Amino acid sequence: MTYKEMTRKYEERGLTGYQLRTLEDLKEIHGVDVAELSGYSGLSENNRKLFDVTVLRFYNAHGLNSRLELKPKAVNYVQEVLYYNNISKDYTEDIGLEIYLVDSDMCVTKKRLHRYVFKKGISFKECEKSKKHYLRFELKGEWYHFTNHCEWY
Repeated sequence: MTYKEMTRKYEERGLTGYQLRTLEDLKEIHGVDVAELSGYSGLSENNRKLFDVTVLRFYNAHGLNSRLELKPKAVNYVQEVLYYNNISKDYTEDIGLEIYLVDSDMCVTKKRLHRYVFKKGISFKECEKSKKHYLRFELKGEWYHFTNHCEWY
C-alpha cells in the first residue's frame, strides 16, 4: 500500500487526524487483525484489553510512513528470568536471561522463547535469579514490553 492509499483509507473512515480509534480501524486500514496474531488467543481477558488499547496507542505514536512498515508477528504474556551473581552489596553481575511463555494465570510455564548467556562458564543453577512478567509484542524482528499503563519500551 502506498502512503496516498493509506491516507485515503483514513479519510474514508472519517479519521482526518490520522489517529486510529478502534481495532476495526487497524484491521481495515493496515490489515492487522489482532485476534489473528500468534499468541493473542492465549492471553487472559485483562491482557487482551491491555493489548487492544496499547497497540492502538503504539500505531498512533508512529508517523504514517512508519505505520506502513509495522508488521506485527505475535503477542505473548511472558516470564523473564534474570540470572545474576552478587559481587558486592552495591553491584551484581548479569550472567544470563531466559524468556518463557506462560499461561494467562501465570502458573504454568509453556515454552522457552529465548535464552541469552552474557557470561560463559557459569551455570545458571549457581546463580541467584529475579523474575518479572510482562506482555511482549513482536514485530519486524523487534519486541516491545507493554506495561500496565498502556506504554511500551
